[in-house]
Amino acid sequence: AGRAQRSHAVHIKLERHQTSMTTKETRMTPVLHELRGRDDRLRFSPFCWRARLALAHKGLAAELVPMLFTDKSPIDFCDSTTVPVLKDAHGVAMDSYDIFKHLDAHYPDSGDGLLIGDAHAEARLNFVKVYTEQVMAVGFFRLVALDLLAAIHPDDREYFRTSREARFGMPFEEFNNVEAARGILDSAFKPLRGLLANQPFMDGDAPAAADYLVFGFFIWAHIVSDTSPFGETEDASDPLVQWRERMMDLHDGMARKAPRASEIAQ
Repeated sequence: AGRAQRSHAVHIKLERHQTSMTTKETRMTPVLHELRGRDDRLRFSPFCWRARLALAHKGLAAELVPMLFTDKSPIDFCDSTTVPVLKDAHGVAMDSYDIFKHLDAHYPDSGDGLLIGDAHAEARLNFVKVYTEQVMAVGFFRLVALDLLAAIHPDDREYFRTSREARFGMPFEEFNNVEAARGILDSAFKPLRGLLANQPFMDGDAPAAADYLVFGFFIWAHIVSDTSPFGETEDASDPLVQWRERMMDLHDGMARKAPRASEIAQ
């Protein structure tokens, strides 16, 4: 009987230890690896901002770890060569879209609830992702290209210029064209304006993944440049301008509080 009691005591002790470890792991602070600029306060990547907003949506505070384009060592622990990369008690998620799905899978009821929803919602969200990245992104890039280059860390500029000019087929000085950019964006914004004329957010009455996918490019441009995507003057009655302002104020104004390149000395 004494041996059985000792065995039971050891079993209980192990169970308590395992429970303690599980609780500790579950409480691990998420770590988000993201791109930094010429100053550590400049965090402008549209894809990293999607992840930041998704974490805020879930009510999760994260440790933000900076990375350069030319130094991938902070994410050597995973298979990705780009950021964002999220590491938490449940594993590693790479790419902002995968981070959305990771957060929904492991924190479905946290904060403001699901980011994506069911399979039908995800299928529709795929269109928003493709539209944003293949139609809108080039307009934003042409709007702020030179300002972006100046905001990037000096160690990254040669790599960034060379790789992007090869993609564009022209120098940054030619690719950066505000008039052409606004023409592209004005056309790209039309369906967004039509949607937002009837509801406050892309996802309806409250923001979720579709809003964060699109807004990532707005906050990217806002941080690196003072050039507005809407023109020399902005129309306060424009549904898209109103939506951008609502997005800037979300989660205690986290986007509005983000330091801008023009506010930080070269």
